[in-house]
Amino acid sequence: MSQVNPVEILYTAAHGHFPDSEPLGGGKAVADYLEREHPHWTMLTPRSVGLTLAKPLTEMTELQYARFCRQFERAVTDVIFQRDPQRCVVLVNDISEGPDFRRLGEAGYRVATIFHVDVVEYFTKFYLRNLVRPERLTRFRWRYAPDVLRLVFEKQSDCVRHSRRLIVPSEPMREVILRCYPWCLPEKIVVIPWGNIAVPHPVEPLDVAEDEFVIVTMSRLSPEKGIERLLRALPSVTVPRLRVFICGAPAYMRGRAYERKLRRLAAGLPVTFTGHVGGARKAALLARADLFVSPSRHESYGLTIAEAMAYGCRVISHGHYGARGEVVDCSDSQILAREINEAARLGRQPKVRSTASSDAASRIADLLKYLSAQK
Repeated sequence: MSQVNPVEILYTAAHGHFPDSEPLGGGKAVADYLEREHPHWTMLTPRSVGLTLAKPLTEMTELQYARFCRQFERAVTDVIFQRDPQRCVVLVNDISEGPDFRRLGEAGYRVATIFHVDVVEYFTKFYLRNLVRPERLTRFRWRYAPDVLRLVFEKQSDCVRHSRRLIVPSEPMREVILRCYPWCLPEKIVVIPWGNIAVPHPVEPLDVAEDEFVIVTMSRLSPEKGIERLLRALPSVTVPRLRVFICGAPAYMRGRAYERKLRRLAAGLPVTFTGHVGGARKAALLARADLFVSPSRHESYGLTIAEAMAYGCRVISHGHYGARGEVVDCSDSQILAREINEAARLGRQPKVRSTASSDAASRIADLLKYLSAQK
């Protein structure tokens, strides 16, 4: 009797296999998590396909990053085409940085794509200031547009059309995709929240007095994270013994300039910029935090919020997709200050650390198993 060869899972991740010291955000965190949970999958990353970077990804300009996207697209697509489409399933961790979805779909490859960010919605929100709704822009053909725009609009359209499944972290993101691409079958989009996917670490003591009220915010330093909203609220916070830790490093196109802006706003305030944190240092900060604030303008799923809540932190967040805890309009400094004062009035609270783990990796594995049985 002939033996049937198992189906190979090819996992393409443009932000995979980078050191933890690089602030690459949720795409890297998810890639690390899925590789830990499924080490038998074949990881296709810049390192594994032999791509050499001239500079770190987080220091690239928009045009440099667009070139990287195309380089990785070509390299990873060539590797995938070395496999028989009937003997593999492709899981894609990216959209703009992903493989050539059109070529893969037309060649019969079974593709599932993880949406960390709806790049069309993100582009209209931060580059077009919400002047145009994303569903209006997806009506146009972008084939002859500059390549940066094609990576946003044409690439996402190809992704939606040629992926067998789209994995999104929230129902609102699913609704945006269906508005932008009304021809997309609703059952094609699967909502799988990530939850807390961080590696647990032992908690070390933090050099903070027992009577200090500690606020932590944790994200890369880039404009969409809205950290200046917290800083503008602090002068109206009346907590006598206050410590604020801004955890994160400047990243991507406007990160350095944004960090300088934040440091100017923080002058004279009880604020510490920690830089990028991980491991035991991150655990210590979240374990001691009395309040976690997420003032971000846009979060697809809020990994750091889920991690903070796992440490028993109370949370204040803006109304983004990953919002949890007390959801308020963080763009209004007085509203945010009032919520912080109310949290501090209640005093320091006992914290119970959750041991619940995410089931996202097993749900994605089940989905890929289903696709592997299809032709």
